[in-house]
Amino acid sequence: MKKIISISFLLIFVCANTELGEMLKFPNLIQHFVKHSTNKTEHSLSFLGFMKNHYDSEKTHSDSDQHDEKLPFKTTNTNVNTIIAFEIQPEFSFKKPISFTSDKTVVLYKDFYKSSYSACIWLPPKLS
Repeated sequence: MKKIISISFLLIFVCANTELGEMLKFPNLIQHFVKHSTNKTEHSLSFLGFMKNHYDSEKTHSDSDQHDEKLPFKTTNTNVNTIIAFEIQPEFSFKKPISFTSDKTVVLYKDFYKSSYSACIWLPPKLS
């Protein structure tokens, strides 16, 4: 049962959103051809001649304009929008962290930093 439902939903989607839906108009094509072939003026009209008159030529029939629009592949489907978006992907890579070990120690002595030098900047100028 699920398979039948999924196939029917797929067919509905394909017929509605693609040009495959034009295949549903083939009975209109056959009916319109039968109408033309029973007409006394076009009695000897073949199917290829009918197709040439309706799809190849620019001239329109005054009495069948409404019926001509119902034929397959006569109208364009403009409700399908295609959006193409390009996104620049930032390039990144994973690198193994570098482990760093040092055997040397840095010794800081208080003699390197004399307090008199750091305090001199805040004193007023002196006359010498």
